[in-house]
Amino acid sequence: MGAATAIVDYDYGSRQVREHTEEVSAKEFVRGGGAGIYTSMRTVGGGRRVFLFDDHLQRIVDSHRLVLADSAGPAVTNDTRHWAALLRPLLRRGLALVRAGGGGDGETKITVLVGAAGVRVQFVPLQPVTPAEAACWVRLVSGRREHPTAKSLEWARAREHLEQLIVPPINDVVLVEDASCADAPVFYEGTSSNFFAVRRVAHGRSPEYRNFELLAAPRDSVLLGTIMRLVLRICDRDGVAVVHGARAPMDAWAGAFISSTSRLVLPVERVVYGANAEHWWPLDGANALVAHLRDSVLGMAVEQSAEI
Repeated sequence: MGAATAIVDYDYGSRQVREHTEEVSAKEFVRGGGAGIYTSMRTVGGGRRVFLFDDHLQRIVDSHRLVLADSAGPAVTNDTRHWAALLRPLLRRGLALVRAGGGGDGETKITVLVGAAGVRVQFVPLQPVTPAEAACWVRLVSGRREHPTAKSLEWARAREHLEQLIVPPINDVVLVEDASCADAPVFYEGTSSNFFAVRRVAHGRSPEYRNFELLAAPRDSVLLGTIMRLVLRICDRDGVAVVHGARAPMDAWAGAFISSTSRLVLPVERVVYGANAEHWWPLDGANALVAHLRDSVLGMAVEQSAEI
């Protein structure tokens, strides 16, 4: 079981709110969510603001249209203002419960489950990242999601067998076209992250990160995570080329990283692959473009957040 976490439930029919604590991990919370959709947010600024809140509201609208359009539920589902008005009071109550439980001014991961009967929100305090956790390993596994554009609870349960492969020091499993070799695999996404590689295209440019381009999954083949959206915006702003679906062998990768709500941008220092994870490929965890994107996302935390 997980540590005690705060949970706030809202029932559409009665309009009643119930708050309590429960020993359940974020993964268990999502798996037990029944049918519906979900999104995971995080606080910044000492737990007082939510990073990319508007993006998460839009994700709820888009996923609700794809998964829950024919279900009973709130009368208005296609307006982010509706969801902002519904969720803000729930988030305030949950964050207050975290602080009352000793969470202080630390940051919190917030998981929102939306079903036909109501909304459930879980609040899990985030632990500060230590130097040993500043980079990670990932394992490549052959496969691809059937319906990647909706963040449905069905996918959260379907990926359970993949999550069993996430054994330290592996941080996430990344789906690829063919994980048997290092010869130009087309990659998709992780079980709870988006994945990117970096390839050198020049020498001598300044700043150093302009000597690299970003390799991303094919368009419409993955769920476009909120941090992934921000990474792509930064690349557009800073003149970094992005190539979707490139077939680049691992020996051309100058670096890689995963992105997610809780990890933000986390460099990858080793890729494990092969039918039985018998091979591995080292990467530069300090690559200039990866570092630039990580620092840019961190720097935009308050600017791209909303007060709750």
